[in-house]
Amino acid sequence: MFGLKLKKKKKAEKGLILANKAVKDGQGKAEAPQEGPSHQEGSGEDWISNNASTTPAPSVPLTRRSKLVTKIHDGEVKSQNYQIAITIIEARQLVGENIDPVVIIEIGDEKKQSTVKEGTNSPFYNENFVFDFIGPQVHLFDKIIKISVFHHKLIGSILIGSFKVDLGTVYNQPGHQFCDKWALLTDPGDIRTGTKGYLKCDISVTGKGDVLKTNPKISDAEEQIEKNLLIPQGFPSERPWARFYVRLYKAEGLPKMNSSIMANVTKAFMGDGKDLLDPFVEVSFAGQMGRTTVQKNCANPMWQEQVIFKEMFPPLCRRVKIQVWDEGSMNNVMLATHFIDLKKISNEQDGDKGFLPTFGPAWINLYGSPRNHSLMNDYQELNEGLREGVSFRGRLLVEIAVEILSGGPQESKFSKALKGLKLSSKDKDSGDKTDDGKSQQATDKAKSTEVEVEHFDVPPEIVTEKCEEFLLFGAFFEATMIDRKIGDKPISFEVSIGTFGNLTDEGSHHRGRKKSAELAEEDTLPLLPEGERDSADATIPMVSTTYPEKPLVTEGNRNYNYLPFDARKPCVYFISSWGDQTFRLYWSNMLEKMADLLEESIEEVRELIKISEEVPEEKMKMVLSDFISQSSAFISEAEKKPKMLNQTTLDKKRLTLYCQELEAMTKEAKGIIQQQQKLSLDEMIRKARTFVEKIHFLVDEPQHTIPDVFIWMLSNNKRVAYARITSRDLLYSPVQEQMGKHCGKIKTHFLKLPGKRPAGWSVQAKVDVYLWLGSTRYSSAILDNLPTGYEVETSSKVTAVNHPPDNLLYQGQHLFQLRAHLYQARGLIAADSNGLSDPFAKVTFLSHCQTTKVISETLSPTWNQMLLFNDIVLHGDQKELVDSPPLVVVELYDSDAVGKPEYLGATVAAPVVKLADQGYEPPQLSYHPIFCGNLPGGDLLAVFELLQVPPSGLQGLPPVDPPDVAQIYPVPANIRPVLSKYRVEVLFWGVREMKKVQLLSVDRPQVLIECGGKGVKSCMIQSYKNNPNFSVQADTFEVELPENELLHPPLSICVVDWRAFGRSTLVGTYTVNCLKQFLCKSRDPPALISQVDGAQVGQDISDSLTATGPLQPLSSFQEPPTYHVYVDIEPPPTVVPDSAQVQQASLVDIPDSSLKLEPERKSAAPKPPKDEKTEDARKPSQRSTKRKKRTIADESAENVIDWWSKYYASLKKAQKAKESNPNEEKGYTERKTDQVVVDVEDGPKKKKDKMLKKQPKEGEIPNLAVLQIYDGDLESEFNNFEDWVKTFELFRGKSMEEDQGLDGDRVIGKFKGSFCIYKSPEDFNTEESGQLRIQQGIPPNYPVKVLIRVYIVAAFNLSPADSDGKSDPYVVIRLGKTEIKDREKYIPKQLNPVFGRSFEIQATFPKESLLSILIYDHDVIGTDDLIGETKIDLENRFYSKHRAICGLQSQYEIEGYNAWRDTSKPTEILTKLCKDNKLDGPYFRPGKIQIGNRVFSGKTSFTEEDADEIVESYEHLALKVLHSWEDIPEVGCRLVPEHIETRPLYHKDKPGMEQGRLQMWVDMFPKDMPQPGPPVDISPRQPKRYELRVIIWNTEDVILEDENIFTGQKSSDIYVKGWIKGLEDDKQETDVHYNSLTGEGNFNWRFLFPFHYLPAEKQLVITKRENIFSLEKTEFKTPAVLVLQVWDFERLSSDDFLGSLEMNLNSFPRAAKSAKACDLSKFENASEESKISIFQQKRVRGWWPFAKSKELTGKVEAEFHLVTAEEAKKHPVGKARKEPEPLAKPNRPNTSFSWLMNPFKCLYHLIWKNYKKYIIIGFILIILIIFLVLFIYTLPGAISRRIVVGS
Repeated sequence: MFGLKLKKKKKAEKGLILANKAVKDGQGKAEAPQEGPSHQEGSGEDWISNNASTTPAPSVPLTRRSKLVTKIHDGEVKSQNYQIAITIIEARQLVGENIDPVVIIEIGDEKKQSTVKEGTNSPFYNENFVFDFIGPQVHLFDKIIKISVFHHKLIGSILIGSFKVDLGTVYNQPGHQFCDKWALLTDPGDIRTGTKGYLKCDISVTGKGDVLKTNPKISDAEEQIEKNLLIPQGFPSERPWARFYVRLYKAEGLPKMNSSIMANVTKAFMGDGKDLLDPFVEVSFAGQMGRTTVQKNCANPMWQEQVIFKEMFPPLCRRVKIQVWDEGSMNNVMLATHFIDLKKISNEQDGDKGFLPTFGPAWINLYGSPRNHSLMNDYQELNEGLREGVSFRGRLLVEIAVEILSGGPQESKFSKALKGLKLSSKDKDSGDKTDDGKSQQATDKAKSTEVEVEHFDVPPEIVTEKCEEFLLFGAFFEATMIDRKIGDKPISFEVSIGTFGNLTDEGSHHRGRKKSAELAEEDTLPLLPEGERDSADATIPMVSTTYPEKPLVTEGNRNYNYLPFDARKPCVYFISSWGDQTFRLYWSNMLEKMADLLEESIEEVRELIKISEEVPEEKMKMVLSDFISQSSAFISEAEKKPKMLNQTTLDKKRLTLYCQELEAMTKEAKGIIQQQQKLSLDEMIRKARTFVEKIHFLVDEPQHTIPDVFIWMLSNNKRVAYARITSRDLLYSPVQEQMGKHCGKIKTHFLKLPGKRPAGWSVQAKVDVYLWLGSTRYSSAILDNLPTGYEVETSSKVTAVNHPPDNLLYQGQHLFQLRAHLYQARGLIAADSNGLSDPFAKVTFLSHCQTTKVISETLSPTWNQMLLFNDIVLHGDQKELVDSPPLVVVELYDSDAVGKPEYLGATVAAPVVKLADQGYEPPQLSYHPIFCGNLPGGDLLAVFELLQVPPSGLQGLPPVDPPDVAQIYPVPANIRPVLSKYRVEVLFWGVREMKKVQLLSVDRPQVLIECGGKGVKSCMIQSYKNNPNFSVQADTFEVELPENELLHPPLSICVVDWRAFGRSTLVGTYTVNCLKQFLCKSRDPPALISQVDGAQVGQDISDSLTATGPLQPLSSFQEPPTYHVYVDIEPPPTVVPDSAQVQQASLVDIPDSSLKLEPERKSAAPKPPKDEKTEDARKPSQRSTKRKKRTIADESAENVIDWWSKYYASLKKAQKAKESNPNEEKGYTERKTDQVVVDVEDGPKKKKDKMLKKQPKEGEIPNLAVLQIYDGDLESEFNNFEDWVKTFELFRGKSMEEDQGLDGDRVIGKFKGSFCIYKSPEDFNTEESGQLRIQQGIPPNYPVKVLIRVYIVAAFNLSPADSDGKSDPYVVIRLGKTEIKDREKYIPKQLNPVFGRSFEIQATFPKESLLSILIYDHDVIGTDDLIGETKIDLENRFYSKHRAICGLQSQYEIEGYNAWRDTSKPTEILTKLCKDNKLDGPYFRPGKIQIGNRVFSGKTSFTEEDADEIVESYEHLALKVLHSWEDIPEVGCRLVPEHIETRPLYHKDKPGMEQGRLQMWVDMFPKDMPQPGPPVDISPRQPKRYELRVIIWNTEDVILEDENIFTGQKSSDIYVKGWIKGLEDDKQETDVHYNSLTGEGNFNWRFLFPFHYLPAEKQLVITKRENIFSLEKTEFKTPAVLVLQVWDFERLSSDDFLGSLEMNLNSFPRAAKSAKACDLSKFENASEESKISIFQQKRVRGWWPFAKSKELTGKVEAEFHLVTAEEAKKHPVGKARKEPEPLAKPNRPNTSFSWLMNPFKCLYHLIWKNYKKYIIIGFILIILIIFLVLFIYTLPGAISRRIVVGS
């Protein structure tokens, strides 16, 4: 049998599936070909290569080395902080009668519960819960959030329904949250019962730096629950139940050790008879877990069991976790963990494209800690799946199937077939199992979601698996940079796949080099090359480790050792055998190559963008067309594939999925190329990136075949460090596209330490290795791609023709010199406490290492140094060395005076090779990215040359520049970048927020700017406390910079503080790595223009740095005009009232000739000709106003229009805008201009409060002025207001991995300034004469006094600070030394407080320009806790050209809720803007305003009613011009509108995690302007007090619960109970109507419910103590819902609940006129339009239905009357039937009474009435009987006496 020794064959196959169980010694020869490459391969793989010859000529020239990767290591999986916030809002349609629902939330082991709500099926909670978790993202996202609703009882609550979702699903939602969604509750105990109710909740998962979108809550009584379910987008709203089957067939190759000490003792005594392993498998999914039985003493167990989960489909939990355990006597030991992502094994698309989760039967490979027999396992966490596994731990044959349960859990064919196959289980573990006998138990299980574990028979078609033999060949070319700590013991390398080649497994085949030849003979295995199937003697030994060699010390670096391989390169090779499913890997390789190519091309395009404008777009189109052609090639390849026997369902489905996805992507790509919609280049790149991501998702194959390859470095046979390579990357295929990307290529691997790596760890070893993995059929190709020039060295014993070599000998030797040109680096990591580093570089090449000089205290060192490496001997062919030279590793370190240098990162580069016979061309410097672990650590500008030393010796090489004194060579001039002179202008504005340095506060700071070796200093600030601005604003310096913009050096900003005795201390630094943003076009500066022509507008505006100056008083507007006109513009006819955009004033271009038409009409308001006229005009207008007042109204018509009306109108508008246009987030709110209210104010006359009333239609927004509500802070809307100056954060202290992302602690202060860089003009003098370019448009920086008003509206989702999950927030405001504490006004027990507070502060800029708003939690005992804070830089806003001092209102009005707040009127603002921007104008003419050559037209004259006087006012039109200011060419920009910003709150202990959000705004008024009016009153609306009077008149058709013992007649003792939800303490009951026989009850009973209500929010405000221990009352807001219940009174037991009626007082269905017309279906299905609100109707009477479990149980006639508290005082009424206004006693039938109180009545009605005749007859009978008895009794005596007497 091809020379195969059977003894070895069995070992080789141990742990493999034998297709034929009959391989016995006798039949071996006959059966064996089945194992070998049989006819199956013909169908399996030849189809892939049938379109090509067996070894096709490669389409691309094959490179010898793998693609260069600059990153040495992937960093650790870091633990992160996550905050899970869950808001439980309300529940609806809960199942149950008169339940007291409570919500319990469980995440992992943490559990929290809500308050209990009494007697309702739709409770309202609005409670917030926050959970904090720390851990790696992967593990955290498997945690399940379980939300359950219970019916609360004192002993043992009853589950109503529950809901589960995993954190990963929530995190993957847009904004990482579900907002206002309805969770569907089901009963896990019985899945047939369907929905148990709905729970409305918000769930958000936020990590560090995640930004949450806040959606203001607007509760809607009748929202569509089904359309708003809590499920990810694209999921169907109705999710059926499904069974998830996870079938575990068997395992192989599990590590055969038992970690318990007793077992090892046993092993020592008993010998190796048994595998000390008792494995079982645990499967977890959706928070449930099932485990198989334990197989004793077995490393290759067979389970054949299936774990069945029941969950709704699609499930909200994404991963199935499979863990293999070893059962121990003391505790179980985890062997390995594997996750299967359901996304990867299913497809969610609709129609026939999608498929259910399906998997296998396929092997999954398990990885974990090393397979050693040590007692203590140091790397246990690797087996829990926490980090990358470092060793193969066996494999598991698994199948997953899903079956949808359409009509409840009745059995499907699949499960029936399984049941038939079920074996009666005899296992000990059968507690989980259902026996056939216990049918009852089985049906219960089928109903519930409990996990089932049962045995199954393997269907016959699954058993066989064809195996194929794979040869792995490896050649080690270089082993350098071996860490000195590893020691100087001999070092060898081991390569293994699975258990093959692994030293510690007995089953593996290992032969040391020195083993005897006899063994070698026994070790032989067949190798079957293409043409030599019949030459039976081709045998090959197994060599999986290299020969141990002693390491030598690297020249120039004692920390690294190397192995002297030189000319002899050691090889390893062995055969392993695996199932033949390589087609999976081939598909993945083809896809991955497409993705890689696309990714590389995108990078090329990005590089091109930096250089040119037009080229990248063309290139991008070429890239996409290439992608299209590759995709179509793949699809055509996939379509012609034959059927394969060994394909699973998932393989077929995935292949069609590949084709579908690629077809969709090509279609999209074609659309982009043909420019169907115009896309910018950035958008094209973004689209292409999504293609790459999609393909990468498809590449990852869930069904494993060949396990990963591990390379281990052994020192003295002890495992030290490893590298792990996916076998897919090494797999050979005759077709180029299907070959693995590292197959047959030399790849550099940096070996890692296993497990958790210590801090500051470095490279363990650098290994260059050539690896080839492929079927033994292709073994002739193993050496195809080796660098030429080798001789094969094999051991003398072997006679095979095609035997893999033991060593490769490269005889050719060449002498080279390496020149490392290190010019500079940028953006390095700060390693010292002052925020800088002292960097130097170590360059390692083969066994040589050299170090650059140290540059102290910088993050952007310029070394300008060339390192020369002489006498470098390279082996091999010259041409090969040119194509694939060895790589150079550059490591950067921070030099410390004491202790070891600190590692800053490393990069890998390929040298440019020049042979002796080639001409010399100086290479180009380029940037190499530096990485420290996963952390980007900057860039290194360098190039490396490898020059062959010619026969003439070193002098034949290109010359080098002479070295300096310290023998340091500079980079040669022809390599250094070409420099030219640039001028750098620096704007020094000031420094801010300086913290203490070395325990002293900064007082005399100075800024040093440095770039390219030159620099400039600012002046020194004399006293930072008094004025932190610089007195000299700008300076300039000349510097030589490279002409190539990409090579520009960084610019560093240093701040030093001058202390006593001339000492200076470095405070902090900032490095600008990219100067591109500050480059300006070089041109002559504009002369300062005194007078500007209209025709010149726009040309003389300076660069992008122009900005408006500070607001200064304007002399022309000192006297206010005599009176104000308050008018609303009517929209001009030219404007179509458009959607949510600002109505733009019509712009008319007019010729230049008419520019200066009416300069004299520039005044802001027209002066009236005569005073008397004005008086006359005023009177009628007052009358007209009175008539016009009823134009605006609120929900309850009694409401005064105030600021809150505007706020709620804006909220509604924003909500509507989002609904109508969900993508357009930032649409500016539309201004309504329909209403005209003319009101002329006459000096001191009294201003009346406007009570504008009108009944609006339901749902219509009243016509109010609105403001803009921003979802984020104002800075993010307006580019941080950096239009005039930039703010640079100064860093100090180390930046290491932990605090990456948000280095809050490292920021020591801020520098405000800007830069302008341009090529130096030849002629200096012109430049110096004028102002510096950077200063144009910059305001003077002397101190300015400002009045600041801070308005705090409300806060949302605050983080709870108290143990009960609530907070008592209040506001603290800090500005400079001023602190305002609003502690008395704290809001108890509230996470969504409405503050409605305004604060006024006087401040001086720049000293006090940072406003901090802190939200504290009020505590009675102890100090108050900070909840969160936000900081605002007021100075940037104050000077910004966006005019952020006071937002522009949407309408101009003089008084009332929308009175103009700014100190300047719109016309004044417009005039000032034109002046500052040197625009010609504005000219005011009737109906028009002209600026430059633009004309804005609109209405400026308004006719008042009842008057002929026309009033002119330009304010409205001017305001409209200001709103469209961004359309003005050159100088236009968006002006800040009246707004509310929503600022996130942060806490320093939880950096980057939002602690809530704050709605607020800030107004600023310079003190040198006229003083503003009073602040806007935003104090929260006080709830109005109402009284609801409910009269219960009668009931009808109430179901009868009691049965009379005597008569069997049904009756009920009816009474009605009522309360308002939330005010359960005020429950009221009627008296009892006893013995109702028809369900009729008569009551005439009055309930009185006083309550507080906010009409605008449509919510009830409840203030009460939460429990007896609460110190203060808590305020809750809930919808106004009235609950009426009907009960049956019981004397001895508890009363019976008969039915209830819940009515939302804001919208409830109209009452029926009569009891007959009263119907439950009409009530439940009433449309929104037909509903009424008690707040509008005030009084209603009629019939309403009672319901219980959705069935009609009675009807009630009631009357509701709503009165305000004042009315209630005036006209009081009595409760029940009492005075005043008492109600008449009900006219009840005589039968209505209680038998306890009226026993005689009871006798009369119950007994006499019914049994009257029987009683009379009985009575007569009794008398008769008594008479007879007496008669008989007295008869003898009478007779005897007669006889006696008579005788």
